Amino acid sequence: MTGPLTAGFAKVDITPQPGIHLGGYWGRTSGAVDVRDPLWARALVLGAGAGRVGLVALDLVGLDAATAMRMRQAAAAASGIGPDQLMVCCTHTHAGPLTLSFRGMGEMDTAYVRSLIDTVAGVVATACEDGAPARLAYARPQVQLGANRQQKVGGEVILGRDPDGPVVPYAHVVHLDRAGCPDIVLCSHPCHPVVLGSANHSISADFPGAAVRAVERRTNSHALFVNGACGDINPRLTRGTPADVDELGEELAAAVVGGLGEATSWPVDRVAGTRHGAELPLVDPPSVARAGAIRAWLKLRAAAIRCRRGGGYWARLVPQARVQWARDLLALSRTGARGLRQDFEVQGIAVGPLALVGMEGEMFARYQLELEAGSPVQPTVLVGYANGCVGYVPTADEFDRGGYEVGSGYRIAQGRGVDAYQVYPTVQMLSSECDGTVRDAARTVLARLAAQ
Repeated sequence: MTGPLTAGFAKVDITPQPGIHLGGYWGRTSGAVDVRDPLWARALVLGAGAGRVGLVALDLVGLDAATAMRMRQAAAAASGIGPDQLMVCCTHTHAGPLTLSFRGMGEMDTAYVRSLIDTVAGVVATACEDGAPARLAYARPQVQLGANRQQKVGGEVILGRDPDGPVVPYAHVVHLDRAGCPDIVLCSHPCHPVVLGSANHSISADFPGAAVRAVERRTNSHALFVNGACGDINPRLTRGTPADVDELGEELAAAVVGGLGEATSWPVDRVAGTRHGAELPLVDPPSVARAGAIRAWLKLRAAAIRCRRGGGYWARLVPQARVQWARDLLALSRTGARGLRQDFEVQGIAVGPLALVGMEGEMFARYQLELEAGSPVQPTVLVGYANGCVGYVPTADEFDRGGYEVGSGYRIAQGRGVDAYQVYPTVQMLSSECDGTVRDAARTVLARLAAQ
């Protein structure tokens, strides 16, 4: 649809009460003890002629695809914007409530998660009512909060710092200038929001929240943040303090505000949205004998830990999670299943010459660098944690290297930590063939947007 651009914004506080269990880390010793800074649901609605698209940014660690779709459907009913034109994203703060059924992190507050469905519907409807004529401008300032965390030590990849690994050394900045109304600033920079480490028990939006507050303070605008392909990117400050959170937030905000002064304006006479469902291949499960041995070993380790640490709730969580994963693995092995696949959505939203490409995973940085550079729609912004989260999605080159995100060698059964896919609700890791599937799906979405 064609016509002058309109833009509307709304936000609502989604901060839960202290006591709620937090997501993002194993090894916490309690639920949330207090609130360091509030969590928000922020909505941006853009229109041109009879067409409208919407973007929702939630200060949460993640959602499953079914919950995200219920949010999109509820928002569609409240606003008239179709689900294919609505993108629901999480910033991925590790200091937010448990909103995805990670193993070993506690109990998800299902009533809180259900309440978010109506909240998202309401904030999108309010953003529609806020619509006003707007002009769009875009900038890509240089900034780098983090480093590639795939460090190789002694032949093994650990969560560290690889100075030669890929990073995305820039931010995306979209400025919506609304005469007579507060402007809106959408910003994105790929980096894990893990400045506050596992020892933190305070609710916080981490550096994205600090960055948005700083942008709003410096510009008197509304602002919202969406993450990018940060699966293998950690901030340079981890296990940090609230002051460290503010430092990185202010650094990102300075780059964003600087970008506003250099932004290029574009006329916008159309908005459009599309989605494409793909299936990512999984590694085949091991033999029944191998899976049985893993379960037996982990049961013994769990019993030993109970004897050593006692039987408190929080002390039991991680050993029980290990055993539960092993039970699920054995059950899967007994089915003889082969060639299993994981549903995966890629969504595209076009606003004039700008494309947002949402992917429901913890994407590795190389995807963003290569897909944005090679896109037929320029500029293109890759958005991670969009419409759900299936877990880490490494590029093909990472599978031979291994590490926490890739899941090599069942490290959980060897007493050497855990592989990330064993924390997620899935049982098996993606295979290296997922790389081609992801890229094909992204190209399909971008081609559709270019043709609309």
